Amino acid sequence: MINYIFYSNLNSTNFSYYLIDNKLLQKNFSNWTSGHKFIDKFIQESQLNAQDKNQVLEWIPYNRFKNIEYFDKGGFGTIYKAIWLDGPIIYWSKDEKNWNRFNELSVALKSLNKSSNLNEEFLNEV
Repeated sequence: MINYIFYSNLNSTNFSYYLIDNKLLQKNFSNWTSGHKFIDKFIQESQLNAQDKNQVLEWIPYNRFKNIEYFDKGGFGTIYKAIWLDGPIIYWSKDEKNWNRFNELSVALKSLNKSSNLNEEFLNEV
């Protein structure tokens, strides 16, 4: 069973609206874990290196999805479609002191075969 999903929107852009403060992401490192040190480090490093909101990789608990349905079987695992309740980051609200997000986004999820043996070689393969 899938417990968590990580998400990345890798569309790149140069508009200043999309710039992100990596320190805000870093402050949140202690508030989440995948339960796997290698994956946590991979996501944290990607967040520290992100130059805009479209490059932010996030760890998303499984319970933040709804309407999860089987879609297809792929080479590395099974593909599902779902609604991500929170959605990706839009911008940081200084007034509310939290991330504003694009709520209820349709996404594809992939359950990876052999995901219990995660390492750098496995991630490069995927």
